[in-house]
Amino acid sequence: MERLLSGPTPDALERLLDEGSAFLPPSRALGDLRAEVASRRVDGSPHTIAQIVGHMHFWQTYTLKLARGEQPPTPAHAAEGWPDVRAEQWNAVQRAFLDGLKETKRVAREEDLSRPVREGETLGYELTLHVIHNAVHTGQVILLRRMLGAWPPEGGGDTW
Repeated sequence: MERLLSGPTPDALERLLDEGSAFLPPSRALGDLRAEVASRRVDGSPHTIAQIVGHMHFWQTYTLKLARGEQPPTPAHAAEGWPDVRAEQWNAVQRAFLDGLKETKRVAREEDLSRPVREGETLGYELTLHVIHNAVHTGQVILLRRMLGAWPPEGGGDTW
């Protein structure tokens, strides 16, 4: 019998997706960010904040398709998951990601997390991967915000 990889409980996943505890959640790291800052490149950084959020949204969309029972193709090359988000696209990408975050939390709360969605992997496991992916890239966003002098966000954020 094949062993399926699973993940945390629905409550834990929902909290990890956007409530934080030991980290600032994505909605707070992105909520007040203006296009002018999000689209500015920091010397030495391969991506702008807008491009990072576009990448996060790309994989969020992929995960939500899995949750709907679809089998989206995995990109052949990493570059396919890094859309070039320009300043004039920022508000739409930011909103799409934040709306998708709400939908992902709903999936974590309401869907059967033990349901297999890919070979050997359950929906709960896929959502766990998504949480980790978001945490990595939210950290990048925070670092770039600091380097751009756009930290902390409205309402405060960790400064240590």
